[in-house]
Amino acid sequence: MKVFIAVDNSTIAEKAFEWYFTNIHKEGNEVIIGHAAEPPHLPTYVFLAGEVAYPVEEMKAEAAKAKAKIHELKKKFTNMMANHKDVSYKLDFHVNDLSPGEAVVKMADKEKCDIIITGSRGLGVVRRTILGSVSGYIVHHARVPVLVCHK
Repeated sequence: MKVFIAVDNSTIAEKAFEWYFTNIHKEGNEVIIGHAAEPPHLPTYVFLAGEVAYPVEEMKAEAAKAKAKIHELKKKFTNMMANHKDVSYKLDFHVNDLSPGEAVVKMADKEKCDIIITGSRGLGVVRRTILGSVSGYIVHHARVPVLVCHK
């Protein structure tokens, strides 16, 4: 079975990861640990005395921060996989223009996964309505079963 574990830098993502290995992992399963980051939110231009100036240094700094966060996340889950030495796995981390939920569904489809495991941050009703729910999007749009771990 091919398993896609959608992760971010939250403790609930770690819990979902460990829950999978504690409760349903079987020898021979292939694990894909995936993360879909949105591009950093950058101002596209600034008006200065009738001219348009692009804040290049700010853009470079934000891009470097985003890259560092992804690097740290990869390192974190690579270290967590050290406890599961006999498991075939790969990391699939991307920055793209899709919402994280949409990107996870597309990544799992591309990998031909049989199940998606994800965590739920437990946003309140108002925040979930305004921000949307990544796990909710995955549940409603995935073509395979989805297991959502709650706090």
